[in-house]
Amino acid sequence: MAAVLLGATVMGSGTAVAETTEGCALPKQLGDLVEGAVSPSACAFIVKQTEFGAMRSDTPEAREARVRLYGTIFAADGTLAESGSAAPVQGRANIENSLRTLLGAFPTFRFTPVRISVNGDAVFYEADNEAVIHGRMVRYPAVYRVVLENGEVTQGRRYHDRTEWFRPLENDGLRELFAGVGDNCPRPGPAFTGPGLTAPVTDPACHLAYLGRLSGAMTDVRLAPDQVAGEFREYRGTVRAKGRTIDFGMVVGTGSGVLRYYFDTLPLSYDDAEMAALFTKLITGAAPPAR
Repeated sequence: MAAVLLGATVMGSGTAVAETTEGCALPKQLGDLVEGAVSPSACAFIVKQTEFGAMRSDTPEAREARVRLYGTIFAADGTLAESGSAAPVQGRANIENSLRTLLGAFPTFRFTPVRISVNGDAVFYEADNEAVIHGRMVRYPAVYRVVLENGEVTQGRRYHDRTEWFRPLENDGLRELFAGVGDNCPRPGPAFTGPGLTAPVTDPACHLAYLGRLSGAMTDVRLAPDQVAGEFREYRGTVRAKGRTIDFGMVVGTGSGVLRYYFDTLPLSYDDAEMAALFTKLITGAAPPAR
């Protein structure tokens, strides 16, 4: 596992400026953030995803408008999955309901694009996310990976560490898979970052310790390469963690001189019952009741 992921450091990252096809008008603020040949289908997704990320949802009317926009991103039978554990949400209506619940818990959720890579019908949309949860601002990175058909998402996956959602509720009680692994890392080397780290680390020994901690949290690892676009590579499959086999995946980004890992530590640290209890606490206590 560690050897496979360390191998990602030698892969080419690609820095080509986006090529746009006729009829595609990307927002000016995206500038040079997009790489790859942007088809009308990819363009439609990028435009709507960017608009959705910037929308407000602090009133019932605004939340519903945001939910409706998000629904138009997906095909009627499209799917949406997190980076670990739960089965994908099936169908546009269910995806809208899932978002409605999320925005009801923390309506201040927003994100801004960082990098976007396109490869045919596959798009990786890297973003900086933020939300006020239990009165505290929470910021965390994410990659949204989609497969498109006729301008609609048929398969969407979100790669981010949901553990961050519970930090304001659990204070110092969260299980930290990578606690201390980024401390005392003075040696220079290729920079990397990922869940559990607050800043990039350059020490190769700490990098190995990080991957060792990840490998130690799972067994029967069956991950295989999936989608690729520009600097982003996706690995998807199953692993065994906390006494059960779960769907799991990660995205590795290799651009800007920093190797970046995106995956969810939550199902690696908590079993299904414990996760259900955390989400109940989040939904009922993260924000005042929806008006």
